[in-house]
Amino acid sequence: MVILNYIETERAYAKVNLYLDILSKRADGYHDIVGLFQTIGLFDLIEFRIVDEPSQIRIYSNVKIEDTNLIEKAFKIVCQYYKIDFGLEVKLFKNIPIGSGLGGGSSDAAATLRFLSKVLDIPKDMIFQIATKVGSDVPFFLEGGTAIVEGKGEKITPLEPITNYTVNLYCPEISISTKAMYQKITKDMFDKGPKPVEKLYEAYRSMDVETIRFYSYNVFQDIVCAEYSEVKKNIDLAWKQNPITAMMSGTGSCVFGVHFKEGKYKFIANFSDVQ
Repeated sequence: MVILNYIETERAYAKVNLYLDILSKRADGYHDIVGLFQTIGLFDLIEFRIVDEPSQIRIYSNVKIEDTNLIEKAFKIVCQYYKIDFGLEVKLFKNIPIGSGLGGGSSDAAATLRFLSKVLDIPKDMIFQIATKVGSDVPFFLEGGTAIVEGKGEKITPLEPITNYTVNLYCPEISISTKAMYQKITKDMFDKGPKPVEKLYEAYRSMDVETIRFYSYNVFQDIVCAEYSEVKKNIDLAWKQNPITAMMSGTGSCVFGVHFKEGKYKFIANFSDVQ
C-alpha cells in the first residue's frame, strides 16, 4: 500500500567514461557504442514525496533545468505501464553540472525508477525495460559501479568493482549538448579506439599505469577540444597534476584525472553498497 506523504531520499551518482568508442550508426538513428563506465562519489540528492495528486509530478530544483527533465520523463513512462493513484513532489539538489558528460540527468532518472520500483514493487527486468525507454545511459545507472556498456546503452556487462582509485574533476561552466556532439560524428571516426576494452579493465584491476594510458579513449574528445578551448586547457591542467590518465568524460564538458589516492571523488561500486 502506498502511503501519502511518504518521503525517501535517493543519491544519483555521476559517472566517468574510462573508455568510449562508437562502432556504427544504427537504422533507428542511434549509435552502437562500446564503453567502460564507472560511477564516482559525486552525486545529486533527490527527495521524493508521495502526494495525493494521481499521475502528477512537481519538481523543485536548485538550478534551472532546460527542456524535458528526465525525472519527469521516467515518471510519465512508468505511468504508461502501471496505474498510479498518487503523485510525486520531487526536490532535486544538483551537484553534477548539467551538460558535463557525467550523466547527471540520466542518473536522476535512474534514481526515480529505483524509488518507483520499490514503491510499486516493479520487477527488476521490467524497470530495466522502462529505463531503456527513458534514455540511453539510464539502464547503467540503475545499479552503477563498473560495467562495459554496449549497444545504444542497453547491453550492460557488470564487472567486479575497480577499487583504490579516485578522480579530480575539471568542469568549465559550459553545457554541451550530447545530441549535437553525436551529430558531428562521421563514419571515418567509427571503431577507432584501441581494442579490446577488457584490456583497459584488466589494467585498472592490476594497476598497470602504462596500459591504462594506452587503452584510455574517448571518440568525442578531439571534436569537443576543437570547438571548446576551455576543455583542452582543462585536459592540460589535469595532466599537470601527474595523474594515471586524464581525459574528457562522455561528450563533455567535464575533464577528469585519475589518481590512486589523492583525488577528490572515489570510484564507487553498486549503489546498494554506499547508500
